[in-house]
Amino acid sequence: MYQWPMRFFNPLRNHIFVAALLALILAPLPAFAQQKIGFVNPQRVVNETRLGQTAKADLARYVQEKDRAAKDSAAQLAGLRKEAEAPGLSAQDRARREDLLHRKSAQHEQLLAENLRDVKAEEGKLLQYVMRRAESALEDLGRKGGYAIIFTDPAAVGYVDKATVDLTDRLVRELDGRGK
Repeated sequence: MYQWPMRFFNPLRNHIFVAALLALILAPLPAFAQQKIGFVNPQRVVNETRLGQTAKADLARYVQEKDRAAKDSAAQLAGLRKEAEAPGLSAQDRARREDLLHRKSAQHEQLLAENLRDVKAEEGKLLQYVMRRAESALEDLGRKGGYAIIFTDPAAVGYVDKATVDLTDRLVRELDGRGK
């Protein structure tokens, strides 16, 4: 059977070995101690920067165009409804106008659904555009501040201590400063 040499059972050596091992394990490494985690709220960046305000104004114009098309379609639909309900129409004319009204109503509903989908897509593009433009400022902020990670997805963070990790105000100032 294998036997351990006596020197491994020297109590003083065992204590020194265990103490050294514990010191290595429990000692904070300087690289980890200096790295920080930050958070930026993308919606606030859009709302509070000049770049975001410009992009939101473009979105508002886009929404107005979509609303105008929807209102025109609704007006056409109302006109067709009046024609279909007009007194003195023959059964054949009434059936033809009601069929036209039904088709126009379906087209109107489709237009409204497409408008909603398009506006949502444009909102997503707006956020991506602003955050892409903010990326270099965000990298500079992270590098200068010693941040290892800066989250930009609110769903990825459950709790944010705004006083220590929310960098949104600093990013807004940086972006607006670059825009001048």
